[in-house]
Amino acid sequence: MKYSATYPITAAQINARYQLTVDGLLTFHENTIACYLTSLGLAAFDMQKQDRTWVISEINLEMPEPPTMWSEDVEITVWVSELSALRVWFDFTAKEVHSGKMAARGNSCWSLISMSERKLVSCDGFIPESELVKEFAAGPHRKRTVVKFHEEPTATLRHTINLIDLDFNGHTNNRRYVQMALICFEPEFLRTHRPDFLNIRFIRESRAGDSITNETHPTDDSATFVGQIMNGCGQELCRVSSHWVEMEALPDIAEVNLVRNS
Repeated sequence: MKYSATYPITAAQINARYQLTVDGLLTFHENTIACYLTSLGLAAFDMQKQDRTWVISEINLEMPEPPTMWSEDVEITVWVSELSALRVWFDFTAKEVHSGKMAARGNSCWSLISMSERKLVSCDGFIPESELVKEFAAGPHRKRTVVKFHEEPTATLRHTINLIDLDFNGHTNNRRYVQMALICFEPEFLRTHRPDFLNIRFIRESRAGDSITNETHPTDDSATFVGQIMNGCGQELCRVSSHWVEMEALPDIAEVNLVRNS
């Protein structure tokens, strides 16, 4: 079955252009899946009683339209689109409630790990087959082309993981990796461009005190970049492949709200 939740865009989820950020969109996406799992008795706090917890290994996000403006409401709809022994794929859409515009679509891959051993464990039997909806919001899963990138990075940032970066599992919040990858560009580029597609792969964990390096690598396509986040041992923690477009003209936010509130 499909599960939906509606969220108002607040000051916490917007950028300087009054537009919904990628982090805000991913927060709504993860929260909706968490609410759906809670309705099945499978939330993280339920699974922890069985020495299990949920982790995300991949997110694909398409944002072809200009980002949603404050203070629109966004309806997130999620559904289980594929089940296997070790993976649960969720597809999702994000729709503007007042305008009816499709703001984003994509999918994400979730797995269960043992909290004590930090190893994958079986997902079999947890989500009923009756919950499966074989509908893909952004194309088939695991069909993404591996993006080849140039070895020399165009930008590098270094960071030490601290308590603010952690989630309830005690490791670095996956959205923090995405935030870091999306700011590792020249400031002028970020002022004039936005991502319209992201493929995010979470590979390893990091914890408080770990030193990480974030690099942005160009590709043969001038609009496509690969962000690599690595730990102090040179092991890859996260890879973010992104495609960027020039920012659209910004509407008058006062006029947008006047139309909506009338």
